[in-house]
Amino acid sequence: MDENLKITLIGLLTLIIGTIFASIVASFGVTTVLPGLLSFLIAAALVFLGFRFTDHHHLVSRH
Repeated sequence: MDENLKITLIGLLTLIIGTIFASIVASFGVTTVLPGLLSFLIAAALVFLGFRFTDHHHLVSRH
């Protein structure tokens, strides 16, 4: 996968998943900034690890 496309997909998926997590947090009545930021950090970590695992898995399966 092209590096620019990968970075774009990581950003897009982080934005989408982070928005979903932030709306879930807000639905519990927590509307401060810190939980919203934490939801985006968690989303970024999940997306990044997902891409990293996928790349590693493809590298291993090629051999």
